[in-house]
This record gives sequence, structure tokens and C-alpha cells, in this order.
Amino acid sequence: MNPFLALDYDVPKRPIFLLEGRNVVQSTEASAFVSNSVTDSVMYSTNGNLGLRHQSEVERVGFKTEVLLNGVYHEEAMDISKYRGIPCTNEVGASVCTVDFDCLLDGESGTLASIPNRKLNLDDGAYRSHCTDVMSADGGLIFNTSYVRTVGRTDLSMWGAQVCYSDFRLVAIRSPASVGSDGNFGFGNSRKGSYAPQSLSMDSVSDEAVPGRSLHGVKRSQNDLNYRIEFVVVISIDQECWDIFHKKMDQIYQCSLTSEKKVTTFTEVECVVNYGDTHRLLEAEVESTQWVRDAESGTASSFSRDRYHMGAGGSCGARDGASSFSNTELKEHGNGDRDGRSNSNFLRPGSWNYHGFHSPNKAQKSYVIKKRFMMPLTPETVPDSVVLTFRACHRREGTEQRPPALPTIEEMIADQRTALEVFWKTFDADLKLQDELIPSRSSLPFVYNAFRMFMVSHGLEGGLSRSGLSAAGDGLQFNLSEYIYYGLYYLLTQPEACLRLLKSVYHMLPQSREYARGLSMSHGAVFPLKTISGMHWTHAANVSNARFHVNAEIGFLIALYDEAAESIAAEDRLLLLELMMESARIWPQCGEWQDDRTVFRLDNIAGTDEYNSNASGNFYVNISARRHIASAFSFLKRQQGHLTENQLNSVFASLEMTGHEMAELQAVGDGILVPQRHERLGVYMVHDNFDTLIDWGNERATHPLHLNYHPIHIYRRKLIDVPEVLLGMLLYPDEFDQRDFLRNFEYYFPLCTFDSPESLFVMVHALCRARLNFSQPMPLLRSLANIDLDNIVYSAEGGLHFSAMAATLPGLIFGCGGVWVSHKGLQVRPILPARIERYSFTIQWRGAVLRVLVDRVNIIYDLISGASLRFIHGTPGERIHLHTGFGRCPETTHIVFPRTRQSQVVQFDGVVLLSDCFFDNLLEYSYRSWYKTLETLFDTYRVLHNRPIPSLTPEEFIEEVVYQLEDGEISFSGINRILQRRGVYLELGTPGDAEIVETRYGLANAKVAEMAEMVLMSPPPVNPGIFSLLKDLAENGVALAVVSYSRSLKQLLASNPQLAPLFVASIDGEEAHDWKIKGRPHLDLYMRAAEKIHVDVHRCLVISHHLDRGFDAKDMSRFRMFIDVEDPFVSSRFPRRPYPSLTPEESKERRRDNPVVCRLELSRIPASIDELEDMVEGRKV
Repeated sequence: MNPFLALDYDVPKRPIFLLEGRNVVQSTEASAFVSNSVTDSVMYSTNGNLGLRHQSEVERVGFKTEVLLNGVYHEEAMDISKYRGIPCTNEVGASVCTVDFDCLLDGESGTLASIPNRKLNLDDGAYRSHCTDVMSADGGLIFNTSYVRTVGRTDLSMWGAQVCYSDFRLVAIRSPASVGSDGNFGFGNSRKGSYAPQSLSMDSVSDEAVPGRSLHGVKRSQNDLNYRIEFVVVISIDQECWDIFHKKMDQIYQCSLTSEKKVTTFTEVECVVNYGDTHRLLEAEVESTQWVRDAESGTASSFSRDRYHMGAGGSCGARDGASSFSNTELKEHGNGDRDGRSNSNFLRPGSWNYHGFHSPNKAQKSYVIKKRFMMPLTPETVPDSVVLTFRACHRREGTEQRPPALPTIEEMIADQRTALEVFWKTFDADLKLQDELIPSRSSLPFVYNAFRMFMVSHGLEGGLSRSGLSAAGDGLQFNLSEYIYYGLYYLLTQPEACLRLLKSVYHMLPQSREYARGLSMSHGAVFPLKTISGMHWTHAANVSNARFHVNAEIGFLIALYDEAAESIAAEDRLLLLELMMESARIWPQCGEWQDDRTVFRLDNIAGTDEYNSNASGNFYVNISARRHIASAFSFLKRQQGHLTENQLNSVFASLEMTGHEMAELQAVGDGILVPQRHERLGVYMVHDNFDTLIDWGNERATHPLHLNYHPIHIYRRKLIDVPEVLLGMLLYPDEFDQRDFLRNFEYYFPLCTFDSPESLFVMVHALCRARLNFSQPMPLLRSLANIDLDNIVYSAEGGLHFSAMAATLPGLIFGCGGVWVSHKGLQVRPILPARIERYSFTIQWRGAVLRVLVDRVNIIYDLISGASLRFIHGTPGERIHLHTGFGRCPETTHIVFPRTRQSQVVQFDGVVLLSDCFFDNLLEYSYRSWYKTLETLFDTYRVLHNRPIPSLTPEEFIEEVVYQLEDGEISFSGINRILQRRGVYLELGTPGDAEIVETRYGLANAKVAEMAEMVLMSPPPVNPGIFSLLKDLAENGVALAVVSYSRSLKQLLASNPQLAPLFVASIDGEEAHDWKIKGRPHLDLYMRAAEKIHVDVHRCLVISHHLDRGFDAKDMSRFRMFIDVEDPFVSSRFPRRPYPSLTPEESKERRRDNPVVCRLELSRIPASIDELEDMVEGRKV
């Protein structure tokens, strides 16, 4: 990865969310510093039709939800664009309303005592929040709240939320009375400001805190306490987007001001008070108030929504200016009597942040409807609980017909649980890493993303937006270039959902045909890259880029769905045939014949990569178009066995597609040539001119590039966003071999910006196909999987990235699982990359579900659903048939294959290398950096204590640091002895200590910084003999790992880019600390490295330094052999001591002979694997 060009997707060590049982919960460590928008996005609710974005409760016990509805928002041309060919547009009308719940205690919201416990249940889909010890403003009333929210599944227009207020406690308080004022202390008066008014405990307010006032405490016993409680539900509707025809909360008609979209909202709100075995319903008061115009200035200003007095601003509410109420008249309550009698002092709580989901620079004009339930609370009337329930149904039409009955919250949750139970029974995606410090850290994103993809699948016929209705704004676009990733995911997990996704594309055919006519095409349909209503929505920078690859990707999904589905209804086959042919017939109109009609050229058409504009010979466009046309005819041929001739003729008649056009289309498909490999580089070029572009250079890029650089600046650089060549190889793997994957991956990986999360998925697949078991996909796959859960790109305000969610599981399945799906059927070729302890996944194929589990020992296949499944396992390929039994054949639903080793070497399978051996005189760098670091410390002590302190000598460094013996974890014991000899005593400290902190870790961090500067200015030379030997080992299938006790390893590898591809795993000082790996002479470092590369220690070589002191021969004999490489820095100063050797008894116990350590002089480095094997076998020592 190019550090100057690539976007850094750094996954934090400590996660924001955890998986506890079947609940996704926020980590307590992250709660204090993570933005609430992250929680709001991750915990939102959706069923594909509705999106409920919750605003986390922070200071007050209020619950707010914005309701987004699919199919009602639309594009609106922006005034700044005068060009109507492809206008610049904006999303309008997605937010139907916002719904607020609140509990007012004498006019003020309860104050939270702690961060609420929030969780999302993966088994029933419900979001829950529990607030403990909510307190009234005076501290006299304390209670708990439990909030639950869910969406409907049977009816996708329904949702509901419920708050249970319980465990009410009255607490005796000392209430101050103010002197010298109007008799009312200022906490009850109107306070403008931030999110909510500050509530101060009266016990904590001193006389000096309020100038001009004298506070005298008046003891109020528990029996004297009484409160007026209001349970409030408020619906707010943006009047800049909607016209409201009916104001009752139970039935609201909305009509878009900028389109013909209409929405009817039906609601039911009830408040139940529970006393032991009895309960009662509270009577509701309803108020409605619209935004009004300032009478004096004549200008529009947003209505000041007072939660307590909704009638502010004069007579307002109805369309003629009158307020509209039901059940009761408007009452204005003061802060005097608790039974409702008002006084002159109006109690106005602080303003609620109603603009939380909208731009702060634009005042929202809202129509507000409030329903409130009032009750007094005294020591004699304390209830067990109060349950406030809200249920809503949002229909996309102006209907007066109310649903027969809205389901209860419990019924909606039970409905979701039933559907999820069926889904989880046949779905599995699990991943466990060897270096996983937190349980389920790696499996959480796979389970969470699967849950999200399942929930939105219910409403897929309405399309799947980029953010899945998790936030308003650009995330509500339908980005059809991402549908290829959605489709691949659903093909593997829910084929029926893939059909619904394709139907959503089919519904765009009328608009896509119109778009094609606008592009001067006489027939066919061109599907837009980004859209809301089916018409193209683009940025001005992309106006000149003709991009038709979406058509080919739709054709790819149709053909693959036909292979993967168990059965397809006739009406669906007709629909898919029309979609396939209409999308394919554009290609003859996109190019021209050349060379006497032998070659059909598709020039000046850009692919999916936005950073490569129109150019001739685009690889992805050509291979996609050719395969699209071929798939269309193959699909048509297969349908002839399922559809009647009349049905087929009716499709072609409706398309007005003639036999002559069909013949021309087939000829075009045969005439399209995929660009060949570059003669010199041996790779496929993105387009014909890609190799002539300018390298990016050493300027660190600002991401995303398209928002920070002019398009021409990007188009002239040799870089990619989505790697089109590798994507084409992913979709059509039968046209390429393993060498193609290796060469093209190594060429394009350093050129990728990774601005699009999907590029991570494409690279994961290419990496695994290129390097097989020696690949390292986990950094890329973890970044892809955790983009939203760890807010890696800081985009929580814009909602979730559903393309990344959809690509995560295919990254595991196509990458590590080695799965191919094509007209040839299902092929599975699993690998086990470094760092992965085990993984498993399921695939749905032709009505059956296959479970694949891979660990260090075995590859296990299980048929967990369906009667029969055939697939090809491994390389070169063994045909497997799992079935439940038929005829005389007993059932075979489980089969195990042992994992085969990849090494072509007889004596060993892996090598662990200490990084010091790779470089010439690296210890010289280490000594000089420690010398400078200690001299800085010693100079300070020399001045402070006025005494001489000797400098560090090379001999002392060798004795105490190189040969230091640690009793346990790394503690810099050698440095500690050096310091103590000079009368300097430092604590160990922690790895986070700054360089100026006087601890051993602080010194070590200073040393790392010093060495980093030295390496940057003058990188240490790589030993050519060792490099050549390791390269030969890697090419012969030997797994290599590099280790170090120092935290400088990453920089050393970065300064020598040719080294990193050799190693499949590494361990540095930071990981050694995290895993509490013991220091020298313990062998934990080498043991862990062998484990990471999946090599048995008995077949593992260790290449290291300075093995002549402190090591135990019996422990070392567990490895195949230790090789001690000569180090001139040490050997020129100290003679080598005898190596440890086994006693006769130990040799018998270990069943091996001496030696356990071989000496390797720099002048005698083996030139081949044969020579190295001779050394190991004892023929050359």
C-alpha cells in the first residue's frame, strides 16, 4: 500500500461496540469520547421501507426519532445549475416527520444520572435503551426508564416505540427559598440555550453562587413532596417540504410541496399507569401549532417550539391561523400550584434541539402536533410504572382508510423474531484471529452486517440506497454501481432477496429508456450510476464521462441468479428476460466496427473507477460488454426450456427487437476484443493510455481526491480508486490464471487510493487469489468490516456504508474461501491466511445451504439445509456431492478434508526470522540510538546532581542489552541495570509514556524516535545473501515470518518495500507487549510467530542472533533448527561461547540429536534451498 496515496483505514485497538450474547452494545470505554452520531447510525432501525434514526439521549430523558420513508423523496434541481442535460440535484422529502417522547416534571425534563445502556438485539431487531436514576430538577424524584423501538415486517409501513417509566422514588430534600427576589428561584424560569437547561441540585448551591440572593434551606420531608408529571409525544413535520391537510395526530395527510408525493400517517398513542394489579388510561390533550410569519417584520422565522407552551406566537395552528385541539382546551400551566392552577410566572423549560438532523445554517419551519398525558404524583399515588406507547403507519398515498388495527409493540417484535430465527438457522459467518484480544471482535462485523442486510432486504423492491435509510442527504441516493456488491451478497445468502433487488432495477426501466433516448440511443435502456427517481443524478465533474458498465453488471447478476436459484416463476423469468435484453442491446450503439467489421471498438467509455475518465480500450468496459452480450444469449437459450414460444415472442414484441438486431448484437459480442497484457509489464492496463500517465510522486494525498483536486489533475495521474482490472478478474475468473492475479495485484495495489470502501473488497479477493495461503488479507478485510462500527472514516453523520457491509462477507467467501460461482457451478478452494485461527461461512446454492469451516487442521463441509448439493473442492478440483440420501445411497451431509501443506521443501515448512539478521549492522543503529537517548538523560543528571556519569559503551550495551535476560515480559532489564549502576532509578511505566517522561518505557519511546530518524536519513542495508535465500524460500512455498522485540520493525519494513511481500506474518514490540510475550531468552516470540503462519514448530526453522548465552537446549529442540547468524558488531568485541546442547537423556526424550543450533557465517550464507537443507541435516555445519 502506497503511504503517500492510499487512504488509511486504521482499525482502533479498542472497539466502539461489543457483541454481548446476541446484543450489540456500546463499549463503556468508548461511551465517553465517541460522538453520539456513531451510536445513532449503528443502532438505527429499518425494514428497507422505513428508516428510524434515533437521537441518543445525552443529558435529558428525552427520546427523539427521525422517520425516513423510501419512495417519497425525490430530486430537486439546484438553482446553481442552469444545465438541464444532467442537472445538479438535491434530495428532498425523505424525512416524513420526527417524533419526540419526553417526561416533564413540573415543566422540566428529567436529568440523566449516567450514560444510558443502549443495545441492539440481533434476534428480534429491537433497539433498547435503559436509563437508571433519572432525577427531577430539585432532586426529590428519582425513577428509571426503559425504551424500546422496532419496525414492522409483515407491513413495512409500520413502526412503534414504547417508554416504560418505573421504580419511582421520592427523596427528602432541602429546598432553598430565595430572599430579595420575586420569590421564585431562577431554575424554573425561561432559559434559552443549548440542548437542555442545566439542572442543579439545590443542596449544592451556596449563597455566594447567586449574587444578590440569600438562600435559606427549608427541610422538605418525603411526605411533603408532590409533582405534576406530563408524558408528552410530539410530532414535527417540516413545512418547507410538506403541506399538511389534517392536523389531528391520529391521522395526518402530507403532500410534498415539490412533487406529487403524498403520505398518510396513522398513529395511536396511549399512556397506561400501573398500580399493582390494576391500571388506568390517562386522558390525552392534543395541541397543534404551525410555523408562522413574523407580523412586524414580515419575514419568516422558525416557530419557537416550546415543549410546555405550544401556543406561543399568538393564535396559530390551523391553516387560517387558529389553533386546533382535541379532547381539551389549551391550558397554560405555571410553576405555582401542582394541581394545574396557573400563576403569573410562566414556566418555560430550555429549548430542545429540534434541529439535530438538519443543517444548523437553515432554520426548519415545522408544523408541530403534541399529545400529552398529565398526572399528579404524591407519596400516596406513586405508581409501579407508567407505559407510554406510540405506534405509527406511514402510507405512500393520500388515503383515508385507516388500517384495521395497528399491531402492538410486542407483536411487531415477535414477528421480527420469527423471521430472524429462520434466517440465523441457515446463516453462519464467523472469524477468529490468533491475535484477538477482545472476544468476538472479529466476528461482530460479519454478524452485524448480515443483520443489517437482512433487515433492509424486506423492502428491496423499492431499491437500496447507499445509507440504507440510516441518514438523510446524499446517502439516500441509489448508487447502481454498488448494486453489484449487493447482488453478490444476496446471491450467496438470500437468493430471493437478489430477485427483489433486480425487480427494483426493473421498475426503473421507463426512466432508463428515457435516459437512453437523451443519449441519442434509439432503443435499449441506460441505467444511471446514481439516482433517486430513475433519472441520472451526477456531479458536474462527471458530466463528460459516459459510463454504461451498470448495464453489464445487471446482466451479470441476472445470469448468476439464474444459476444460483432453485426455481424461478414464469412471470419472474419474463421480467428478467426483458431486463437482460433491454440492458444488453445498447452496446452496438456505443461503439463502431473497424478493420472490415472484424473488431468492434468501445472507446471513450469510462468504467466504474471515477478517477479514470474517458479513454480508448477500457479493460473493464470491454470485458463486461462482451460477457454481457454472451450472457444475454445464454440466458435466452436457457429460458426456452422454461417459457413457451408465445411468452418469448411477447417479450421481443414489446421490446420491438427484431431478428436482424439480434444478429447484429451477437456479432458485436463476438467482435469486442479484451485488451491484451502489456508487453513489458505482463499486466492488463486500465485503458490504452494508462501506462503513459504521471506517477503520483511523494506528495501525501488529501482524501477523497475528487473533493480536493481538480479532475484533470486526477485524470493525468497513474492511480485508481476502484481497481477495475481486478474487479473484472473477480467477476469473470475463468478467463485468468493465478499468475494473472499475482502480477496484476502487485502492479495495482500501490496505485490504489482506497477512497471507495469497495476497493478494499476487490483487493482482498485479488490478494487471496494471488498469494493463496501466503496472503495477508486481514488488515484490508478488518478495515472493510469495521468502517461503520468503528467510524473509521468519521462519516457517521452521513449514515452507514451499505456497500461496505455487503462486500464484507463476500470478501471472506470469495477471498479466503476461494469460492467461484459461474455457469460451471460452485467451486470452493479455501485457504488459511496468516493470523486467522479459523473461519466459517454458509452459501446458499440451488436450494441448499453449504457450511464451510476452515481451521489449521481441516476443511469441513456440511449440508445444513436442502436435499442435495454438488460442488468442486480444491485444486485441481474434486467433485463433491452432499445429500440427505436417495435410492440405495446413504446420506452424506458431512465431509472432512485435511489441510495440505504448501511447502515444497522436505525438511521444514516455515522460517521465523529475527529482523536484526536481515540488515547489516542493525545493532550499530540500535546502539547509537540508545547512546543518544541515554546521553540526553545523563546530561540532565550531571547538571542536577553535579557528578560524573559515564556514557554507554558498546561493550556494556552488548552485555546488558543484546544479551539481556528477561524473567518474564519485556521490562528493559538491561537498560535498568545500566541506569542503576549510575545511580538512576526509573519505573517501568507504560508503552504510552511520552518521550520526555522519565520511565523506562519513556526512554524506549525516545530511542524508537531516535532510531526512526536515523533509518529515515540512512536506511540500513539489506543483506543480499539473506534476502536472496528468503526470496527463494518464499517462491518454494515456505511460509516466512519476521519478528522483533523492538517497535521499529514497521518502519524498517516500510523503508524497504521489497521486504514486506516476503513475509506472511510479523510481530513487533507493540504486539509483544499486548500479548505479554516474554523477553529473551524465552522462545515465546518464535512460538507465536510459528503459530501465526500455521507451521508446526517441529517443522520450523528460526534464524536469529546471539544464541550462545542463556538459552535452554531442551526448549530450543522443539523447533527443527536454530540458525545463529554472525553479527560483526558483537563478534568483533566478544568471542562466541559454546551453544547449548542436549544431554543424552534429553536427546532420547526429544528423539533428536544435537546440534539444536547451527552457526551461519556471513561469508557462507547458503545460495540455495538445497544448501540450507544440507545445513539442517548436518551435512554442512
